[in-house]
Amino acid sequence: MAEQKSERRFHFLGVLLGVSIDNLGTFVSTALIGSAYFAANPVNGNDLSQIYSNVGLLMVLLAVGLFWTFLGGYVAAKVAKRAEVFNASIIGVIAAAIGFDSMLTSRDIPLWYELIGFIVIIPISLLGGYLALKKNGSKTKA
Repeated sequence: MAEQKSERRFHFLGVLLGVSIDNLGTFVSTALIGSAYFAANPVNGNDLSQIYSNVGLLMVLLAVGLFWTFLGGYVAAKVAKRAEVFNASIIGVIAAAIGFDSMLTSRDIPLWYELIGFIVIIPISLLGGYLALKKNGSKTKA
């Protein structure tokens, strides 16, 4: 009886790069957007509530953060070149865990913002993995 080789699904480097892109991209983008916002709207350091009451700013930060999660899922899948959607899902799960921790520990950020991010973050990372899978599939068929 021939032994069947099991295919490894998890790709450490792909996930490491995906998580790094997601977290570093989100951090740098948030810092740049925050700096631009503070330059235009001086804020008292003790009164951050006016930042969290600015729905437009929060929506921009949410969209930018989700973009980086999408890109992290895409990169994880492209680098892995196997089980693309699975590796991209790990990016979303890690990001959701970080978001869940933020929900539990941060009382300043509005709950609606945290919940939207928490609900859509895994599907967004999966979308990145799915796109990478489609691109990898089209190259192998061509």
